[in-house]
Formats: sequence, C-alpha cells, structure tokens
Amino acid sequence: MSIKQLAVVGAGTMGRSIAYLFAMHQIQVVLYNRKEETLKSAATYIAEDLKRRESKGKITPQQAEQIQSKIQYTTRMETLANSDIVIESIAEDESLKADILAAIEQNVSTDCIIATNTSSLSLNKLSAALKHKARFIGLHFFNPAHIMKLVEIIPSFFSSPATTQACQALLDQVDKRSVICQATPGFIVNRMARPFYLEGFRLLEEGVATAQQIDKALKAGGQFRMGPLELTDFIGQDVNYEVSRQIWKAMQFDARYTPVHLQLSLVDAGLLGRKNGHSYFQSASEEETSDSLAAKAFTAPVSIQISGQHAFSDYLKIMLTTRSDAIRIEHTEAQEPALICVNESFVISVTDGRTAESLARVHGMDTFVIDWALDYSVSDYLVAAHNKGVRAEHRELFLMLMQSLFPTVVLIKDSPALIVARVLCSLIHESILMTESGICTRQDIELASVDGVNYAKGIFTWLQWLGEGPVIQTLSQMAALLNSSRYTPHYSYLHNAPLSAAMAS
Repeated sequence: MSIKQLAVVGAGTMGRSIAYLFAMHQIQVVLYNRKEETLKSAATYIAEDLKRRESKGKITPQQAEQIQSKIQYTTRMETLANSDIVIESIAEDESLKADILAAIEQNVSTDCIIATNTSSLSLNKLSAALKHKARFIGLHFFNPAHIMKLVEIIPSFFSSPATTQACQALLDQVDKRSVICQATPGFIVNRMARPFYLEGFRLLEEGVATAQQIDKALKAGGQFRMGPLELTDFIGQDVNYEVSRQIWKAMQFDARYTPVHLQLSLVDAGLLGRKNGHSYFQSASEEETSDSLAAKAFTAPVSIQISGQHAFSDYLKIMLTTRSDAIRIEHTEAQEPALICVNESFVISVTDGRTAESLARVHGMDTFVIDWALDYSVSDYLVAAHNKGVRAEHRELFLMLMQSLFPTVVLIKDSPALIVARVLCSLIHESILMTESGICTRQDIELASVDGVNYAKGIFTWLQWLGEGPVIQTLSQMAALLNSSRYTPHYSYLHNAPLSAAMAS
C-alpha cells in the first residue's frame, strides 16, 4: 500500500510531533485540530525546531522550507478525505476517542487505515466505534515522536494482517523500529517497565533505603540512565500513577501491578515533580555521605577464602592482588553461589534474596550481603547490608575492603534482594510472563528495552549475564520473605528449555 497522504487528528504535544515526523520524510501530512490556536501552536513549535536544526547545520534553509510545505493545517474534518491513513492522537479519554474515531470514519474512504495513538486504552473496545474494524489498529509513538525510535503496533482482534503489514512498511519508511504486541493493558513498554517504578516506590515505602540511595544504586549497578523515583518526577507523579492504576485495573487487580500508596499520597499532596515544580524528592539532589570511614591507610585482610564463582568475587580477587601481595587468597570450586570469608571472621555474600540476618545464622558468623551490579568493574556505587549486632571491627574492615573497590559504599536496611537485584529480577520476571503468554516475542522485549525505555541493554541480555539460576533463586526468596505471589517464578523457568536458548533462535 502506497501512502501518498497521511493525516493526524489532534495537534497537541504528540500529534504535532507525529505530523512533523512524517513531513521530515517527505510524506504529505494533514494536521487536524478543532481549535485554531492549537494548530498555530503546533506550527510555531515545528518552525522553531526547524530553525534550531538549521542553526546547527543539520538541515539547509531549503530543506526546512520543504518540510514545512508538507504539512497542511486544518480545522475542517472533511480535509481528511483523501488520506491513506489517519492517526488519531487526542487526549486519553475513551469516550472522546470513540467519538472522534467514528467521525474520522465518516470522512475517509473505506480502505483508509485508521490508527489510534493510545498508550493504554483497549483497542478491542475502541474498535466498537467503527463499522469497518479490519482497517483499525493501534500505533503507539513515544514522545517526542520525531526523535524516539520505537513504535508499538497493536492489532485488535479485528485488525487485518494487511493493515498490520502496511503499518510496518510505513514505519520502516520513516526509519522507525516497530514491535508488534497483543492488545493487552500497557502494551509492551508500559507493562514491561511497571516493576521499575513500582519496586522503586515499594523499596522507599518499606524503608529499605532513601530515594537517593535507590536511584543511585540502580544507575550504578543496573546501568539505568535515571533512577525510578527521579524518573517518575520527570514524567509526572500523577501521570505515572494513573498508568499503573489503569494497568492494575485492566489486569483484574493482579498483585504484580498494585500501585503504591506512597505515590498516590504524592499525587494527593500536589507533589507532582518537574511539571509543577514541587517534588517529594528534592532532598535527593543534596550531596550524600557514604558509610565511609575516616581517612585511613588501606589495611589489607590477612586471608580471603572464596568458595564458588561469581563476577564480584572475580573482581575482588583481581583488585586485591594488585593492592597487596601479602593477602592469602584461596579459591575453591563449589556449586553454591560465591561466598567470601575474610580473616576466617566474617562472610561476604552477593545477595540471592536471603537476608544477612538469615545467612549469619547459617554461617555462624557476621555476614555482609552486597547488591548486584551488571558490571562491578565500572560501578561507582554499592549498597550492602549486615546482620544485627555485627562487630564494629568487622564492619570497619568490610567497609575498608569495599571502599578499595567502589568510590561510594552505603549500608541500607537488611532486606530481601536489596535494591538492584530486586528490581532487575522483577523486570526479568515480568518480561518472562509477557513472552510466555504470547503478548510479544523476546526480540520485541529486547528492542523495547533499548529503544522504548532507553535501558543500556535488553532485559533478556541481563538474564544471560546474570544467569537463570540466580534469578530463580532470588525471586523465590523474595516471594517467601516479602510474602507476595507477585515474585513467584513462572513455571516456564522450571519446565521449559533454557530461556537463554530462545535468544539464539
């Protein structure tokens, strides 16, 4: 299907950006809005952005003029008549969308594709507004649409394969990366990313760590560009909470998506973040003091006994060897996760979901649990916890040892899976559930992870790095100790072929 003219209905933030995208790729666009002032605002936004690009040498004045000439602004719905595809992009209100979709259908040909840019509403329910349902589909762009690479394609039960294929071809034409998913609540990106926000707020509400500690730990250990709490401030607490609430409701109040009361309290208090200049997390910008010791010369431990294999113990071994050749380092193979015994006095363990308190009872000595990091060698921030009543000299030596590896080390509340491990496992688990129920493919998750929410790597790449065993173990411990079915590992972990094998296919 050749697209000669495309129309966008709604000239707000998303609509104008979608129109701009297609004009930049030399497609004739009709931008409709019932309010003339909204159209003027859209035209001004596009003109100013083109001027900025021109000043930076990214486009010529002739190219800017050509892009502008591709957009026709109108308040008349009948102007859509010759369009090959119409993309509706008005407010996220089901009844308003149903009305406008019906109006669009009355003004276009029977073979014109009608798409909605909804981010959360039911495609199957919206399709009821149309007589010719086979040509209706969801195209979820991300803001700003002319910059963000990912677009979610969401066929309804009635969408024809030809409609889906035509949309894929159109998005290829404008250099977008598309993923196809079932018409499920939140689609791929908003559902896949829910644990990032929800677990961040749960950690804060449970008193595990401060907002700053949660954000810093996830940026350092999980390689996220922003932490969940600062990101919700950037998005708007009201907007983020409402998406969580809609998904929770649409998923029949499944415990995995239960919104956190603390976030609702922020919304009620008007602490919405950047959008209104009032934030609950403003103190997080202040300089944090780590659990560092007064400046002392590094005192090397006498002996380090490592049992088992882990990226952290490998890194520790390398770094200690370069610091001192007087440390006696012994390494024995074991099936269990790596344990590090220091001076035969206390144990260091990478979290597997169990608390330091429970591990101290197992080992019969003081125990320190450290959080996960996707790459310990580049991480500049580490959180850890210890059992109650830990001896002061053990705490001092542990901190001295960790601070020889990481610029900042912070002791937080002893809790299941700490911060990074808890969030990463929750994100992996949600992605497993989505792919196992046929909502999308693992490759779609990988693409959405990087191009939709800007993770440094795809979620299934994390799974390969971290290992399925540690993820299953950590989720199982979280389910038991946090007393919630939301963390119970999906049966596919146990009964299917290795999940990582799918990534090679």
